[in-house]
Order: sequence, then C-alpha cells, then structure tokens
Amino acid sequence: MLMLAANLDPERWRVTLLLDDDPGADPVEELATGEGLAVERLRPTPQGLAGAWSARQLLGLLRRRRPALFHAHLSWPVAAKWPLAAAVAARVPAVATVQLIPDFELDRSTFWQLRLLSRGVGRYIGVSRAVADELVERFRWPAAKVSVVYNAVELDRFGGEPSPELREELGGGAEPLFLTLARLEPQKGLDVLLRAAARTPGASFAIAGEGPLRGELEALAAELGVAERVRLLGRRGDVPALLAACDAFVLPSLYEGSSLAVLEAMAARRPAISSAIPGTDELVEDGVDGLLTRPGDPVALAAALQRLLDDAPLRERLAARAQAKVEQRFSPATLASGVESVYEGLLSDGRAGR
Repeated sequence: MLMLAANLDPERWRVTLLLDDDPGADPVEELATGEGLAVERLRPTPQGLAGAWSARQLLGLLRRRRPALFHAHLSWPVAAKWPLAAAVAARVPAVATVQLIPDFELDRSTFWQLRLLSRGVGRYIGVSRAVADELVERFRWPAAKVSVVYNAVELDRFGGEPSPELREELGGGAEPLFLTLARLEPQKGLDVLLRAAARTPGASFAIAGEGPLRGELEALAAELGVAERVRLLGRRGDVPALLAACDAFVLPSLYEGSSLAVLEAMAARRPAISSAIPGTDELVEDGVDGLLTRPGDPVALAAALQRLLDDAPLRERLAARAQAKVEQRFSPATLASGVESVYEGLLSDGRAGR
C-alpha cells in the first residue's frame, strides 16, 4: 500500500492515507509520513454491525472532501467492507485490492453482503490471476470489474553485502543456511518445513516472524531433533540483511495470493523453494527461476532442499534468473503503472456516464 502511494505520479494523484485510530497503525503512519504522505486517523470499523455505525465518520469525510477515488487494500475479500460501503454511499468511485483468499467458509449472509457491495465498487484488483479468478468464480463478482496487478518489491533495498556476524547469529556458520520469512500460522506450512529439515542433515534453518504457533513449532523441532539447527527469530525489521546472510530461501505455504516474501528473496538474488500453489506458480517457474514442490509434502520439500545443497551452479542460475524477472516484472514502477491504468479506466467509465 505504501509502495503504491509513494510511486503514483505526484503530478496526477494526491494521496491521503486513512488509518484506524489504533496503536497498531502507528508504525504504518510513521512509515507513511517518512514517505511524505498525508495521513488521517479514523475510528476503527470492525466487521460486525458496530462497523456500520463507525463508518459514518468516513462517510461524512468522503462527502465533504469528494475525492476522485477511494482505494481500499483488503487482506482478504471480507476485510474493509464498511469503509467500501461508505465510499459507495458517498458516490465516490471505489477500487479494492484483494491480497489473499484464505480457506474459509463463506456463509450465505456474507456472500450476499459481498455480492451487493460488488455492485457499487467500480474495480477490484487481484494480486494474482488465481485471486482474480476466485473472485469471479467463488464470489461471483463481475469479471469486467476484476483486474490483475501483481505485488512489487523495492529493488534498491536488496543486494547489500552479507554480514558474517549476522550469519553466525542465524546459525549458519560454515553450514548452508535456509531462510524463511513468514508469520507463524498454519497457512505457512512451517510444520512441513521442520519435518523436511529433519530429512536434510548438514543445513541450518532460520525462520523470521511471529505468531500463535511459536510454542507448537518449538515443541515439534525438539521432538524431531532439529532444535539445534532451527532458529525462530521472532519479528525482524532487517529483512534485506537476513536475505543477504542466507544461502537460499524456502516458503512451504499451503496457500498465498502473491507472496511478497518470495519476491523479496528473488530480488535479493537468492534461490527460492516455494510450494506449487496458485499465485506462487505465477511468480516462480519451476526449474527456471526457482523450485516448486507439492504443498504439505515434507519428503518432496526435503528433496528440493537437498537438490539445492548438492548443485551450486543450479543455485546461481536460479538466483540470477529470479532477480532478472523481478527487475522486469515486479518493480514499484510496474505496480504503480498497472494501478494507474485501473484508476483511469474507472474514471473514464464515470465520465462516459456508466
């Protein structure tokens, strides 16, 4: 979201970032103001009926300001439904970007709420073709309103020199080191990674991220006898340095929209192993610029890990091609250009009296 706002053409778009008036949004405001973006804080809008009451503040603001566009970034399709409804009620052209569609039961009430809302939202952006297709097929949103614009990474953040001290801290030393960037949640398949690590002697693993499964993962690592070779790093703010310090990247997710962690590894010129799942298979071509394995299969993942360990030319070839792909297809400029095209299309439809 911040990358997009910072890379839109400033001569065409003036951006104001609306954030919940909640301490959890403080780091986002700090980053946004550092980019020179205007920020306003609003009353939080929860999913239930209380969210409809809270959204009145946003409705009033939109009616007063009359912005050209309202753009909501949704972690999943049900997120931010009340802010989007406020934009529709205020007759502001609305765009919604959907990052992920988790494995969840879509009850009848939610389905019809989203279907009704889709009539008013002008455009939806899926961050992968897989997300866009599911929005149409599962949620029955109008295909003409759904576009694909992939996520991007800031290339100049990556490529620094590796730190021997950091590598030692991560447990690499002289051993090959695999890095994972992920929340400690079931979606990321980290139990599969630990079981694969048990089948891959002679390698160390570092997992950067925090989440509710930390205790379970620590217990499983001890049970599998890999606790000495697997480090859970917790939340980290030095992702580029972590990637520079590792030999390869691995993310055995069970589902993704368009993984930023995979794109960051590719940008850092690190060979990546990922699950062959919708969305990720649009970023990585197996055997060309990364390796894809069956999701949920620790034996297949261990085989891929060992393949990278045994083949240094393969590691270099995959890493070089991955970095080149990110530079060509997943840059902030490409992201901004794609979203600006969506904006222009929506505004042109409005001027044509759609």
